[in-house]
Amino acid sequence: MKRFTALLAALIGTVCMTATALAGDFPDHNINMIVPFGAGGATDLICRTLASEMEKELGVSIAVTNMPGSASAIGQEYVFNECDHDGYTIAGYPTDITSIKIMGQSQLTWEDWNALIIATAVPTSVVVAKDSPYQNLQDLIAAMKENVLTIATSDSGCAFTRGLGLILQQEPDCQTPTLIPSGGGANAALSAVQGDVDAAACGLPECIEYVRSGDLRVLTYMGNSAITLEGADGSEIEVPWVADEYPALEEYMPFGGWVGMAVPADTDPEVYEILRAACEKAANSDTFKDFMEQKTFVPVGKTGEEANEWAETTTYINSWMLYDMGFTTTSPEEFGWPRPE
Repeated sequence: MKRFTALLAALIGTVCMTATALAGDFPDHNINMIVPFGAGGATDLICRTLASEMEKELGVSIAVTNMPGSASAIGQEYVFNECDHDGYTIAGYPTDITSIKIMGQSQLTWEDWNALIIATAVPTSVVVAKDSPYQNLQDLIAAMKENVLTIATSDSGCAFTRGLGLILQQEPDCQTPTLIPSGGGANAALSAVQGDVDAAACGLPECIEYVRSGDLRVLTYMGNSAITLEGADGSEIEVPWVADEYPALEEYMPFGGWVGMAVPADTDPEVYEILRAACEKAANSDTFKDFMEQKTFVPVGKTGEEANEWAETTTYINSWMLYDMGFTTTSPEEFGWPRPE
């Protein structure tokens, strides 16, 4: 029995040392990243820019694949259910992780992931085509009181739907618009440019080039303040702030989505730490900072437990907002999610 115990202990020690050695060698081949929204949207732009900087730290290539659908649920479920939890497949981690369970799109929540980083906030903007009859937000609100308008969004239940909902809470006489899920904010913006919808709710970075070219007009922006953009012709474009129209909303700003990266929660802690450190360094690089400033993203820069706590807190906020606004009949209480005070 003593000999058997000694052999068992030696075997366990060998297994542990092997696992440690494997983690220490990580990464020894290229990494895959799944972005759960379409190309050109906020999640895609942020993840690709971070991935490019992470490659410099990790010494391997990161291949990025877009897998849109169901407000990010398809891509997230692919990483979680179909891939090994070994750090060689990273998930783009958008704020939609806070809503896909309450909306019935997936059973995954923040508890299933270990966030590498919450890199940026992506404030919502509401935009219309250049020839739209709606010259400002109040024109759009007046029309919504008379008719059911069509509004393109990244996907059903996504962050930009919630941003629009925050405005509609201030205008209870509005008719609920028909939301057109587009598989990404860039696609939603394009739908507005083409006149396929009355308006689009998307991140300003996802439509900023259309705004600069004059093809889209921003009716309201849910960042920290009103901003001024330089147009393609050198002119100044004033981007109105939602809190100037609705002062009560200032305490919620910036409002919209956030984007980061994550791996499944049971990923080896040493592998996780290697990836987390690479994410943190990438987010602090001059390249990424310049990218955020150019595209009007708002820095967040939370990693590790701070990032996980951020995802948990925003889950409670967003799930209750969706429920209170009638976007879902499922109460967050069913999952033990407390109503934020």
